[in-house]
Amino acid sequence: FPRNMMLGASSNEKSLELYGKEVSRQCREMGIHINFAPVVDVNGNPKNPVIGTRSFGENPQQVAFCGNAYSKGLENGRIMAVAKHFPGHGDTSEDSHFTTPLINHNKEHLNNVDIYPFRSFINEGFSGIMTGHLAVPALDSISQKPASLSPLIVSEFLKDSLKFTGLTFTDALAMKGANVKGNICVLALLAGNDILLSPLKPTEDFSAVKKAVKDGVISKESINEKCRKILNYKYILGLSNTKPIISEGLENRLNNDSAEWICRKLNAESITLLKNNENTLPVKEMNKKRIASISIGETGITNFQSMLKKYTRIDSYTLSKSTTSKTVNIPDTEKIFNKLSEYDLIICGIHSSKMPEKENLIKLAKEKNVVFCFFVPPYSLQNFSSLIDHANAVVLAYENTEYAKEYAAQMVMGGITSTGKLPVSIPGLFKEGDGIFTEKVRLSYQSPLEVGMSPDRLKEIERIVNKGIKEQAFPGCQVLVAKNGVVVYEKAFGGFDYANTHAVQISDLYDLASVTKILATTPAIIKLYDQKKISLSDKLSKYVPEIQKSDKENITVKEALFHESGLTPFLPFYQLSIDKNSYDGQLFSRKRDATFRILYEDNVYGRTDFEFLQDIVSATPKKGFNTQVADDFYLNDKFKLIMLKEIAVSPLKKKGTYSYSDLNFMLLKEAVEDITQAPFDEFLDDYFYNRLGANHTMFQPLSHKIDLKTIAPTENDRMIRNQLIVGYVHDEAAAFMGGISGNAGLFSNANDMAKILQLYLNEGRYGGETYYSKETSDIFTKTKSKTSRRGLGFDKPDPNHKPQYVPSSTYGHTGFTGTSAWVDPENELIYIFLSNRVYQTRTNKKINTLNIRDRIQEVIYGALEP
Repeated sequence: FPRNMMLGASSNEKSLELYGKEVSRQCREMGIHINFAPVVDVNGNPKNPVIGTRSFGENPQQVAFCGNAYSKGLENGRIMAVAKHFPGHGDTSEDSHFTTPLINHNKEHLNNVDIYPFRSFINEGFSGIMTGHLAVPALDSISQKPASLSPLIVSEFLKDSLKFTGLTFTDALAMKGANVKGNICVLALLAGNDILLSPLKPTEDFSAVKKAVKDGVISKESINEKCRKILNYKYILGLSNTKPIISEGLENRLNNDSAEWICRKLNAESITLLKNNENTLPVKEMNKKRIASISIGETGITNFQSMLKKYTRIDSYTLSKSTTSKTVNIPDTEKIFNKLSEYDLIICGIHSSKMPEKENLIKLAKEKNVVFCFFVPPYSLQNFSSLIDHANAVVLAYENTEYAKEYAAQMVMGGITSTGKLPVSIPGLFKEGDGIFTEKVRLSYQSPLEVGMSPDRLKEIERIVNKGIKEQAFPGCQVLVAKNGVVVYEKAFGGFDYANTHAVQISDLYDLASVTKILATTPAIIKLYDQKKISLSDKLSKYVPEIQKSDKENITVKEALFHESGLTPFLPFYQLSIDKNSYDGQLFSRKRDATFRILYEDNVYGRTDFEFLQDIVSATPKKGFNTQVADDFYLNDKFKLIMLKEIAVSPLKKKGTYSYSDLNFMLLKEAVEDITQAPFDEFLDDYFYNRLGANHTMFQPLSHKIDLKTIAPTENDRMIRNQLIVGYVHDEAAAFMGGISGNAGLFSNANDMAKILQLYLNEGRYGGETYYSKETSDIFTKTKSKTSRRGLGFDKPDPNHKPQYVPSSTYGHTGFTGTSAWVDPENELIYIFLSNRVYQTRTNKKINTLNIRDRIQEVIYGALEP
């Protein structure tokens, strides 16, 4: 969990109470009944050597607020809270472990500052206070004893004046701050303490106390009173009904989902934005910036940088502590800073307070837009005053922990709000209470508990997926669940193949197949509709001249989106490239024999003894043959026109009735290109993917230099392309279009897809930008066909067969390769499943027979229940 200084930046009382309640749970799991916390010392001295980040800060009201919230959680969980170190160890530059620090304030200052949190703690009725080994002349100028041994401070002030009736503990009596003449335990009891911690010589001290009682120095009644009070608290805390502590499974019980959630939550709510010139944060217009991140004081890519990359394309650099030393001159350091000067925005993580301000870093901050994220205690910011002066934005994350790094990155990118307030003043830089609020504008990545979902129930997804992999329904997959703009489940399973030669990573790309329709074609039409460049009543022939003067001439945009155009479901375009004179008889057969050896579909076998038309297909790229379908497979560039003409002469069914057809979306894609006068993929990149930070979403991934090892393979095509399909679209129609089509061809990963689906949920807004109007959003996401379940471009639940838990307002799509994406606006829910179930054959339909995708969806809805 975060240290108190970080928690002092939070203003969420409920979270601090949850933290106390969680600590109480863990204490009871281990048989602990007293927690010597909270530290409520008001840390008003930056040079304090012992309190520092143990304090909630320098503001007594905020310290009291945090201490009381935490204590409430502890005591509601039946663990005694013990506030320390009374009357306040905050404003000292000495350590009571080694000497007796002097607190040289007058009584008015003590009452208004140091004692304020203790008085508030007492007034709330909490149970314990620890007295500190501190010299406080304003409260005891007579005995010259530390507060812990002073009757004037413990008995008269703490108990009589402040009315504290709980248990009083000394700080550890073995500390040098309690070094006085006489027996220390006898003195501590005479001062009014109830429990004496860590005496230096227990046997001698016990004898000295007994002798003091026998001699009447300590009354027997006071011993009985203290024992009775202790026994009362033991009873209150349940020690009259103790049970053995079960150590088996203890680690898992301590580190459960709730503990993780609370730890994450405390980090997220404490991150503090201290400077934000020109509203640099959250980062905006990512498509217009080259962004780099650099971590200084760490080795390797940090969790901070990895989280930044989830939002957009960001190049990462690191400089370890050794390369930032004044005495080390490494040429690579200069190379990195020269490289950084080429970027528009640099996000710099400072992970160590024990490093000098590098001149080249100061120079970079002067010349470029730089965001500094400090993973150091607040007082360490004084070491970086020049960097802060020249920074565009300054973020304080307080600690160099994994969660601090993760949530600082999310705040920078707008995944979470910035709500933290600086708990201490940094002379010459910032004041206590400084902190700039920012809004959440993008997806965040948090625990399911953050949105009220059950982590335990979501774990059932893993069992379903592993069963599917074991049954070879698919070799691997990605699953993502988001609710209320929060990604609560994102996992990769299995491998690219059944030999698991490449374990699936959450960044890997999958062939989306028909999910392309709702992530490419539909948003393109939505954008053009919003710009009033196309209407639903427009005839497609207005934009696609190849279907003019045909029976397809009057098909409207709306009919195509609804799949009510009457177009035939499928055309085998690849057959137009085959030389029919190169073989005798049929291309397919219902029976397998020596000629028809390749299983193409259920009970359909294809032959391979044919040749392609030489004026259509080439094994190498050459003039007029630049349309690549696969490795060593190129089409005549005019083949696209042949395909469109084939659509024009294809059979047409009755318009107005539902008949799913890829041809609708192939024509819609042509309409988009005609209107925009731009290639389909470039239009989508410019208006959607690059702006959203969906940089792993693309057609033709190999042309984007994407590593082949990060793209899931699909079918081992032994009939047409004669190779394992990797990086080329599986769908033959889209493939023969050159890989860019309106029906299929898009590659992506679940994280990128979630950004596009969240754009739909946000009714056209994401990242603080408006992509299209709410009115347009409502038309496309809420309109439903009168004759079928279909929406405008989207699939919707079948009202006659949909599960009861799925609302009718849900929309999305599935894909032939084993993909699906669904948006439920009623529950603000996103569900994405990506697999390559067609590896190695399209006839593998176990994903459907095992009902994998629907069963996962059922688990997700079950996890929504309290």
